Amino acid sequence: MRQTKKRWRVARDSADFRAAELRRANDELKQVSARATKLLDVTTALSEASSVEDVCRVVMDNGLSVMEASGGLLVEVGHNGVHVLGARGFDPDILSRIVRDAHGPITESIDTKQPLWFESLAEFRRRFPSSLAEDTNISGLRSGATIPLVHANETVGVLGLDFTRPRAFGATDRTFTMLLAQATAAALHRASSYDAERQRRRDAELLARGREQVLSAVAHDLRNPLNVMAASRQLLLEQSPSPEQRKILEIVTRAISQMNRLVSDLLDTIRLETGRLSLDFETVSADEISQQALAAFRNTAAERNIVLEVVRPDPDIAVRADPVRVSQILGNLLGNAIKFVPPGGRVTLHVVGDGPQMLFHVKDNGPGIRPADLEQIFDRFWQGRRGEHGGLGLGLTIAKALVEAHGGRIWVESTLGEGSTFSFTLPAMSTKQKP
Repeated sequence: MRQTKKRWRVARDSADFRAAELRRANDELKQVSARATKLLDVTTALSEASSVEDVCRVVMDNGLSVMEASGGLLVEVGHNGVHVLGARGFDPDILSRIVRDAHGPITESIDTKQPLWFESLAEFRRRFPSSLAEDTNISGLRSGATIPLVHANETVGVLGLDFTRPRAFGATDRTFTMLLAQATAAALHRASSYDAERQRRRDAELLARGREQVLSAVAHDLRNPLNVMAASRQLLLEQSPSPEQRKILEIVTRAISQMNRLVSDLLDTIRLETGRLSLDFETVSADEISQQALAAFRNTAAERNIVLEVVRPDPDIAVRADPVRVSQILGNLLGNAIKFVPPGGRVTLHVVGDGPQMLFHVKDNGPGIRPADLEQIFDRFWQGRRGEHGGLGLGLTIAKALVEAHGGRIWVESTLGEGSTFSFTLPAMSTKQKP
C-alpha cells in the first residue's frame, strides 16, 4: 500500500511537472506568436516607407519594441561615410563617439558584414579592448548587438540594439533580429534611391526655374529695344526716304524681323520646358492654312529666285488645331527650306488628307542632310551648318513640340545632293462636321 502511494505521488509530480512545462511552452509559443505578429506589422510598414525618415521612424518607434530593446541606433553607410539616422537611449556625445570609433562594433559589422552579439558588458570589453568600451559612461550597457544592413551584397547601414540587462540571445531572438535587419536594409536602400531621385528632381526644377527666369528676363529686355527700333524705322519710312535710304531701312527691317523671331523662339522654348505653352484649338480649313503659308513666304522665295508652290488639299478637309501654332510650324519648315535651297531651286508644300489625319509635306531640292545629322536634327540648339545662316537652332525643336502637342508626329527624309522632305501630321476632320 505504501509503495502504491509513493508511485502515485511520483506519477502525480511527474504529471504536474509536464503540465507546468507544457504551460511554459504554451506561454512561450504565445509570446513568440505575438512578437511574430508585431514583426510582420513592422516589416509591412517598412515596405511602405517612401523616405529614409519614414524608415528610421518605423525602426525606432516599432522595431525596437519588437526586439524588446531598451535603446537602439540606425546608421546609414554612404559615399560620404557613416552618419546616424536615428537613435534612442543614447547620450548624444557617446552616440557620436560610438559611430566614429574605428575599433568598435559598428565599424567591424560594416567591414565584415557579420552580426555581432554581446551578452554582457564584459564580453563587449573583451572583444574590443581598445575601443570606448572602457568608457564609464556606457556602464549602463548590459548586452547588445550590431547588425549590418546588407542589400544586394552592399552594406547600406547598421542596426544597433542596446539592452539594460544581460541577455542570452537565443535562436528566436537572433532570427527575429535578422528578419528586422533584412527588411530595414531593403527599405533603406529603396528609400535612399527615392530620396536621391526626389532631390535630383528638386534640383532640376530649381535649375529650370532659374534658367526660365533668366531667359525670360533677357528675352523681354531684348524686345524693348527691338520695339524702339521698329518704331524708329516706321518713322523714317514716313519721311519719304531716298532709294538708298530705303534699301538701308529694308536691311534694318529684315534684321528686326530676324531678332523678333529669335526672341519668340527663345520664349517658346521656355514655355515648352515649363509646360506653360497653351493651344487654342479651332476647326481650320487645310486649304486656308496652305494658302496663308504661300502668301507669307512668296516674297521671300522670289527674292532668292526660288520657286514656291503649294499642292492644294481637298477644300472640304479641315484640321482641329491652333491656327497660329500651325502657321508657326509651317513657317519654321518653309523658312528653313528656302534658306538652304540654292537660288533657282524649288520648295513645295503638299497637303493631303490620309484617313483620320492630314499630312503636310515640305519638300525641297536642296543639298540634303547627312545621315549622321538626321538623328539629331530635332535636338535643341542643334544646327547642321552652324554659323552660316544664324538662328539658335530652336526652330525644328519647337516645331516638333508643337506637332506632338497637337497629337501628331513629325519626321524627315533626305538624300544628299537631291533634297529633303519634312513631314508632319495633324488630326483631320471634314469642314461639314461640327467642332
